[in-house]
Amino acid sequence: MLERRPACAGDDWVSQLPKLIDAVCEDWHLSLDDERMAAGAWGVVAWCHTESGLEAALKLCANEERLSAETNAMLAWVGRPAVRVLAHRPGALLLERARPGRPSRLAPARLALLLDALHRPTSAGLQGLGDWRTSIKAAVSQVPSLQTLGRELLKQGQGRPVVALHGDLQPANILEHHGAIAVIDPVGISGPRELDVANAALRNDWGEEPAARIRRLAALTGTDPAFALALGQLSAMYAALAPRY
Repeated sequence: MLERRPACAGDDWVSQLPKLIDAVCEDWHLSLDDERMAAGAWGVVAWCHTESGLEAALKLCANEERLSAETNAMLAWVGRPAVRVLAHRPGALLLERARPGRPSRLAPARLALLLDALHRPTSAGLQGLGDWRTSIKAAVSQVPSLQTLGRELLKQGQGRPVVALHGDLQPANILEHHGAIAVIDPVGISGPRELDVANAALRNDWGEEPAARIRRLAALTGTDPAFALALGQLSAMYAALAPRY
C-alpha cells in the first residue's frame, strides 16, 4: 500500500507501478513485507526480504537517470559507511535494510569523519556520476539572480580535485546500522569536497549559525572555508528562491 503519490512521477509510471514491483520481485526472488511503502519525489521504497531471508529495501524510481547516478555513488562506496547494494537495474535498486535505521544527528567531529570516509578515492572512480558544474548551471537557470555567484563558483572550482559526493547529508540519510552509521540516498554527483562540506553543514544544525557551521566543518575536514562558504551561500539562496515542483 502506498502512503502518497510520488510528486514528480507521471501518471503512466504510477499506473504501471504494481506490475513493475511484481516483475522485479519475481526476477530478484523477493517477498514483499506487509508494510506501507514510502514515497519520495520520484519513486517509492518497498520493504521486502530476499530469498535468503535478508531484510531489504526495494527502491523504484520514475527517473532512471537519477537513480542510476545514486546507484553508482553507492557502488563507489563499497566498504565505506554506506548501505550495501544487493542488486540494481534501470529504474530499480535493492539495498540491505538499515537496522535499527534511526536517523543520526552527528556532532561536527563525527560528521567530518563521515565526510572523510566518503571522500576517499574509490577503485570505481567517478564513473556514472553527475558533474557538479551541471548542478550549478541548473540552479542558475532556475534562479537567474544566482548567475554572478554561479559563474564565480565555477571559476573557483577549476582545477580542484573531485570526489564522489553525497550531496544530501541530512540526518534522515545518515542511519544507525548494526552499531555503526551508514548513508543512503546520495544525489550521485562528483565535485570538490567543499560542496559536500557546505551542504552537510547547512543540513545539520548543532546550535551555530550556518556560516559558523560551514567554517567549523571545513576546518575539521581540511577543506577551503572560503570556497565552502560561497557554495553554501548558493545552496541556501537556491533553496529559498527556486520554484517548487
